[in-house]
Amino acid sequence: MDEFTAWRQLRKDQLDVVTRGQLLARGFTDGAIRAQVDADRWQRLHDGVYALFSGPLSPEAHRVAALLACRGAALLSHETAGELHGFIRPDPRRPIHLTVPYGTSAFRSEGLHVHRSRAFAHIGVVGAEPPLTSKVHTVLDLAVAAPDASEAARLAHQLAVDAGVRPLALEQAVELRRPPRHRRAIADAVGLLRSGVLSELERRYLQDVEVAHGLPVGQRQAPVVVDGVDRYEDIAYDLPGGRAIVRLDGFGYHRDTFTALTDRRRSVAAAVAGTPSIPYGWTEVTKLPCRTAREVETVLRPLGWNEQLLCCARCRA
Repeated sequence: MDEFTAWRQLRKDQLDVVTRGQLLARGFTDGAIRAQVDADRWQRLHDGVYALFSGPLSPEAHRVAALLACRGAALLSHETAGELHGFIRPDPRRPIHLTVPYGTSAFRSEGLHVHRSRAFAHIGVVGAEPPLTSKVHTVLDLAVAAPDASEAARLAHQLAVDAGVRPLALEQAVELRRPPRHRRAIADAVGLLRSGVLSELERRYLQDVEVAHGLPVGQRQAPVVVDGVDRYEDIAYDLPGGRAIVRLDGFGYHRDTFTALTDRRRSVAAAVAGTPSIPYGWTEVTKLPCRTAREVETVLRPLGWNEQLLCCARCRA
């Protein structure tokens, strides 16, 4: 490949974002670079990083510039990696997060948030372009960065569900990195995932309805057969007098006709079997957990549950 073709390919690969070193190697001088910037033909993005055009940058070009600004090994991480993996909603106002090896010289640049990791060699996606942290390590990074243990547990659980991260993978990531913050909270999130609590709504039901009111903790993802096909109910209470089912439907759960049909068939199968089946959504679980607990109690009593329903702090209020 000749020099001109190589330069053209480099510009294409880097979306016309280059470093001072790459420009000097191409024959430009510092004076020539300054002249292009002063004439508004080029843009200085970070120290030693330039866009060879004057218009707005795409998000991809901003990320290329951030990686080049690190002047060495770097991975897009935290919220930025979560956006690229698809489980964090993009926000153009958010700074770009990067992780570099522990011991890398400190630097600051507007719009960048740089982290350092002793486990740098183990947390990236092999061969990814742009380079970024893996899903499981992105989830762990965001949980560790949470302001308190409660939020760390919530984030670790919800992001693991959204990212499709298995509890064993998250557990292994914690063991590898041994984070200094929120390790117990993240372990609690792993426990929820292992027990089949697979959404924020299910987590809130467990904590605010069952545990807070002393209800039995039902079986999560309980297998049922509907029309000869294996399906799963969110929560099943198996008591001496029979089974009761609680179905938790989050916002938008029935957007496609197949899911809606499957849910109706599960309701029919429960009715034919004489199994009480109660549907709850976000409002009943998060806004009215005490009323929901009393309703579940009413269903469970005839089936043999005879413990005392507890008053939580919200009940007393």
